[in-house]
Amino acid sequence: MAFNAYKKDTQVDSNPYASTSTGPGSPSMSYLGKTLEIKGEITSDEYLTVEGKIQGNINVSKTLTIGKDGFVEGEIKADEVKIHGRVEGKITANTRLEISSNGNFSGSIKSEKLVIEEGAIFKGKVNADE
Repeated sequence: MAFNAYKKDTQVDSNPYASTSTGPGSPSMSYLGKTLEIKGEITSDEYLTVEGKIQGNINVSKTLTIGKDGFVEGEIKADEVKIHGRVEGKITANTRLEISSNGNFSGSIKSEKLVIEEGAIFKGKVNADE
């Protein structure tokens, strides 16, 4: 008798920015590459990852991720914000704001939940809603 005879090998993708669902009805995601520079306002109903440089305001109804090469200077409004790069300005995160160990933030934050990993740089003030 063989145990685990029908065991299926699985592989886990370690890329935190990867999106595997692309079919109809699955969440949409936009990616701004590291050579892209934008001066102006960005509004999106999609998940957004920024690796480039943005000078202006960002309004995203879902999750905004600032990648390790990303830099944003301006006001951010999103459901959830993840900072792996650098942000200067004001952030309003409806549900959660996370600054990773590589993240660098200066400015003011308003969020229900705030996570600052060890090694992150934070300079500013926090207004936490309950």
